[in-house]
Amino acid sequence: MKRWTRAWTGVALLLFWGAGLWHVGTPAFWYDELFNVNLILGHDLPGMMTVLRTQQPYPPLYFLCLKGWAALTGARPYAPGLEPGSGLEFLLRAPSVLAGVLLLAMLVPLGRRLRLPGATSLPWLLALHPLLLWYARDARMYAVWMTLTLAAIYALTANRRWLWWLAATAALLTHYFALFPLASAAAVAFFTGGLRPPSAAGGRSRRWAHLAVLGGPFVFLLGWMLFALPVTLGFQSFGTGGPPDLATFLGLAGPDLLTARVFLEPLGRALDPRWGYGLLAAAGLGLALRAWKVPARAGIVLGAAVLGAAATFVAWQLRPVQHVRYLVWMLPLLAVGIAALPAALVGRRRDAAGRALAGLALAAALASAGLARAFITAPRTVWYPDFRDTVRLLNERALPGDAGIATAAHGVEVFTAYRSPVTFIPGPAIGERLQPEAAARLIPQGAGRVWTLLYQDEAVDPGQVLIGTLEAAGGYRVEMAYSRELRLYAYVHPGTVPPLTPRQALTATFEGGIALRGWSLHREERLIAVYLFWELLEPQTRSLSGAVHLAPDASSAPTVQRDKPVLSEYWLLPELPVGEVLPDRYEMVIPADLPPGTYPLFALLYAPDSGQRLPLMTGADRLYLGDFSWP
Repeated sequence: MKRWTRAWTGVALLLFWGAGLWHVGTPAFWYDELFNVNLILGHDLPGMMTVLRTQQPYPPLYFLCLKGWAALTGARPYAPGLEPGSGLEFLLRAPSVLAGVLLLAMLVPLGRRLRLPGATSLPWLLALHPLLLWYARDARMYAVWMTLTLAAIYALTANRRWLWWLAATAALLTHYFALFPLASAAAVAFFTGGLRPPSAAGGRSRRWAHLAVLGGPFVFLLGWMLFALPVTLGFQSFGTGGPPDLATFLGLAGPDLLTARVFLEPLGRALDPRWGYGLLAAAGLGLALRAWKVPARAGIVLGAAVLGAAATFVAWQLRPVQHVRYLVWMLPLLAVGIAALPAALVGRRRDAAGRALAGLALAAALASAGLARAFITAPRTVWYPDFRDTVRLLNERALPGDAGIATAAHGVEVFTAYRSPVTFIPGPAIGERLQPEAAARLIPQGAGRVWTLLYQDEAVDPGQVLIGTLEAAGGYRVEMAYSRELRLYAYVHPGTVPPLTPRQALTATFEGGIALRGWSLHREERLIAVYLFWELLEPQTRSLSGAVHLAPDASSAPTVQRDKPVLSEYWLLPELPVGEVLPDRYEMVIPADLPPGTYPLFALLYAPDSGQRLPLMTGADRLYLGDFSWP
């Protein structure tokens, strides 16, 4: 019987291992993976530690291990289009797959500690779970973090002091958010007697010794946080939005985590959200019933899940960085809760409960198989840009003497993994805003070609000043590539590049203290780009949208228009300075069937929530800019 149960568990592990490694090296790295590659291959050890201590919100353990693994396996970057792949993607993702296998294997002893009948079936619940496979096929720390956190919780239930110290310390030094489930589990263990040291002393001395045993791993985290004080106190995430409400949080913990909605929705394969909420409720009920049955052990798991989730929710109110990846540690705990339900329903008939769990787990694996296959075989461009293919095009079409600019600055990290003969310099970094004089200084002076790699550029160049500066100097695009939000352009320009200024100066003031100081137009076949040069005459208290209309005549509705927030959603009007002229790009594509003729262009401002236009001081609700001739 034991041989059969070991084989049953082994098949689940092999199934996950095979699915995890299936073409795992085929997709290109996406940006977060490229950040990791840049950190371990683009920096020596002191440089990497300096970045983690002063700039990035991650403890060091995963990166130290990945750097050692890369050195051991000979992982190296390569130049797409100029040389064959080096196996870099496979080598750096493989540790995450191994971590996923260990996580599944660890579910069995945890289930036994909780006295779950049929604990050997637990790995089948997650063997083909799309979300676990996603993070197990990613060159990031999340699969490792999940495994270490589960190992630490198991150590508390099994009263294994050294495993608790090792696993909890490693988890805390892998991701800061490990603090929430592990502190919660340790608090429950303190009150239920988990890991209580044997001691002849009683009373207060024994409680202090118990607290020291449970709190030891957190001392290492505290030491690192003090060492990395610039990050732990001052790091601000990019584009996170406001704090989540309870409904949003439950959506992350239910449909996003348990049914992988966040990854399956772009494929059109997401389950009805009610499945996610139902599974979340079932998991909570199962953990509660098991804690009633085995309070000292299952109470630790329940506390880690419930109190850890509550602590995460509170932390997100203070620093809103909500995403399902920060809840992945809950997935195996919730799976245990779901597995506990058959035992609660069947009662003392352990054989029947074990068979019920085996059937449930096998059904979960079969139901997940099609979903897992769909996302494993789908191109990564469903979710992320293809940086490797973009660099391949760059390498195949680059000419001697070409130069490059990456906007935002972190775009240069792409070239640590994917090499190119074109040297790219970093543009403005997150938190900075590119202004015309700085854009002109960025562009190499002298005739030649300039490549622009634009990724998350709306956060640092909201008015698209960089490409406007090239175009205003007479530059024109000769190469271009698009991959989702990633754009690559090559511009030829005549040499001298002055700062971007209006070609048509004007003075027009809108109600509320916003002036338009001029405009420019650049045309490339059917694409026209109109730059409006705004100036704030007084501080603004609300965000506004701008628009450019091309109409048949002054009284007609627009034939073509472009509406967008003034500058971008990352630089709203209340955050912008008074007195600075702000270039703002509005792109329009002329319909192929537009009749030849002369068309007036208009600019306007309006409130995005109501659509109410801001009047000019003349009383008009839109400003005539000039005429556009087509073709």
